[in-house]
Amino acid sequence: MFNNKALITPLGLVGITILSGVFLISSNSFATDNTDAVDDVSITVPVSCSMEGTGMTSHNANIVNGTYQADIGSTTLKAFCNDEEGFAIYAIGFTDDEYGKTVLTNSALGSTYDIATGTATSGNTSNWAMKLATNTSATYALTLDNGFGSYSSVPATYTKVAHRDSGTDTGTSATGSELTSTYAAYMNQTQPAGTYTGKVKYTMVHPNNAPAPTPPMTFDDAYAKAGKQKVGNYYAMQDMSSSICSAVTFVDDESETTLIDSRDNKTYTVSKLKDGNCWMTQNLDHNIVTDGSVAYTPTTTDVPATWTPSTATYPTGTTTWNYSNTTPESYDPGELYWSGTPDDSTPVSTGDSHYHLGNYYNWTAAVAMNDSSSYTTDNQDANQSICPANWTLPKSGYDTPASTAPGSFQYLVTQYGWDSSSQTMTNPNIWNSPIKASLSGNWSGSLGGVGASGVFWSPMVDGSAGSYYLRAYSGGYVGPDHTYDRRYGISVRCLAR
Repeated sequence: MFNNKALITPLGLVGITILSGVFLISSNSFATDNTDAVDDVSITVPVSCSMEGTGMTSHNANIVNGTYQADIGSTTLKAFCNDEEGFAIYAIGFTDDEYGKTVLTNSALGSTYDIATGTATSGNTSNWAMKLATNTSATYALTLDNGFGSYSSVPATYTKVAHRDSGTDTGTSATGSELTSTYAAYMNQTQPAGTYTGKVKYTMVHPNNAPAPTPPMTFDDAYAKAGKQKVGNYYAMQDMSSSICSAVTFVDDESETTLIDSRDNKTYTVSKLKDGNCWMTQNLDHNIVTDGSVAYTPTTTDVPATWTPSTATYPTGTTTWNYSNTTPESYDPGELYWSGTPDDSTPVSTGDSHYHLGNYYNWTAAVAMNDSSSYTTDNQDANQSICPANWTLPKSGYDTPASTAPGSFQYLVTQYGWDSSSQTMTNPNIWNSPIKASLSGNWSGSLGGVGASGVFWSPMVDGSAGSYYLRAYSGGYVGPDHTYDRRYGISVRCLAR
């Protein structure tokens, strides 16, 4: 029977109370929670590196012919870098932002009198040289590299001249590392009077074992580095190579240059585009000739052996078009341009060179053959073209996923926002910068589709009479496609091999 009386036991009152059959136990101990609340703190110190120079414009001297002068001015570079793996300093000569130029030039006298880098103190050749020194007593002393502790030739490529294996202090009161540069020059007896200028650029990289910097390189730089010579004012299309294209660091309009086709001295704009390839940004305008005035050999044209064309390009004003499926036909519409405005179908006599109509070629002419009747197998590629040597027809990419078809139209337009599901691209449209595809239409005895479409051959056939191609419509449609009738005359854009 329950009651409300406390129980007395030999141990005394233990605080057990009976209430309505429920035991309540009171105690002076508390329950504990073993879960900790931890506040994490993380502070990241970013790498901070910089370099500054004093006396950077002090290298001025008057040197009498036949004499040598050392220590022309003084420049002190101070380097700061908290990268604990250190840093390196590289140097390179350049003139008017052309990297790898190690000569002192006089704009009035021309290159004949350029003063080359060198270490002579007498003789018949004027030259100049540089030497470097470090503050070895400083806390953050640099180590010199590659013999620049004595007068040496200015490097034509980025060359490591000093390094440090660990970091320095940074901030407004930092001492950093010091590198002092001086120059010397000798003037021979016949050096014309004048002012000769040149530059040396110093660049910091970190950590110490980082790759050497890569100077920005234009097409002209890459051609010159490869030892190519200009034809008049231009480098030749035929001298293009994969190494020249790869060396160019600029992309899109910033890379654009003009090259000359040595077959007829016509010029074309060329750009390195986002797919990493070098493309013509004008339509090919070469007139095929049969009189022997142009030698279609592997050194001039994209052919494996000498090609003697059976049919010359039809001249401007001709309306003949035989609709040949297997023999070459091409037409020169004259120096006409699409206006650049979509759906404007009237060619004009002046305009942006990118929108030059160029010539129209049937597929057999585009692949530089006299008889293409053997090309009847689906997806069969011609291994030659009317393009200049070292250039070729780009594939359409229609038969291969864009992600695995570099060197094709489809892969190219994919890099510029082509939507494979809607077959459109709006950012930018293909006829705008930087691809600048001309809406040049086609030729079949008369011009058709100018301002409304641009059609470009690929080297691949589709059956006995069709071919793969790229087509762009003014409404925004862009489609690498197939079954285009090989008898029609359409445009050619060439891709560097």
